[in-house]
Amino acid sequence: MGFWENFDKNQKLIVAHRGARSIRAENTMSAFKEAMKKSDFIELDVTFTKDGVPVIIHDDTLERTSNVKEFEEFKKPYRVRDYTYKQLLKLDFGSWFLRDDPFKTIENGTVKIEELKSLKTQRILTLDQILKVLKKHNFPVNIEIKDLSRTAYDKTAVKTIIDLIEKHVMVNLVLLSSFHHKYLRQAFKINPNIDTAALEEKNHSKDLIKHLKRLRVRSYNPSLKIADSDLIKNLSNAGIFVNIFTVNDKKDRVKLFEEGAKAVFTDVLE
Repeated sequence: MGFWENFDKNQKLIVAHRGARSIRAENTMSAFKEAMKKSDFIELDVTFTKDGVPVIIHDDTLERTSNVKEFEEFKKPYRVRDYTYKQLLKLDFGSWFLRDDPFKTIENGTVKIEELKSLKTQRILTLDQILKVLKKHNFPVNIEIKDLSRTAYDKTAVKTIIDLIEKHVMVNLVLLSSFHHKYLRQAFKINPNIDTAALEEKNHSKDLIKHLKRLRVRSYNPSLKIADSDLIKNLSNAGIFVNIFTVNDKKDRVKLFEEGAKAVFTDVLE
């Protein structure tokens, strides 16, 4: 059994992009717990700390989604990989959401500020921590491996992540994806039973189906701006699942599902 066998064959899947990030601070435990109530699986991002701990954060830097500027020991450019996990635990990864209201959900009353203030401080999550929770609930997850090609973890990241997936007996509940397609080849060599997906944002690879077959992926995750009905049809006919990011308009979701998309990643859960 692989990742996609967790779902009915014709099921149209809603994926919580970085958790329920329109009503909670992205990639935090509170965002994922909310998302588990309203999605078919969650998506999260993994990078590494200075001391090699896989942590859940989208950006290479800490500035946007934490209160890092409040601490003198942290210096620009505030890169995640320049600090140990112990250092990162000093930071608050939730309060910025109240300050910035990125989706205007506080302003429009979708979420109450009192509710957000009542949450305990959101610390940076490790991959180990979130996999433990997801395994407890038997809940599927798409793990995006960030591009670490210019870091000390380029050659070891995939193995470290797969070791954790295996530790938690999550092989059939995980979809591994990356824009850095080399990691997908590595993943297949390490454990061919873990499903993988090629991410693409700007341009499709030449001879796309051949490229995906060479990568040994079962899935292709393109951005909405480069996805169309022909792409979805051709890949689906080739046995490749097409999952589109990031789709926040309900009309777009309906159209993509009608055209044969398997899943859509969204910031807005209903």
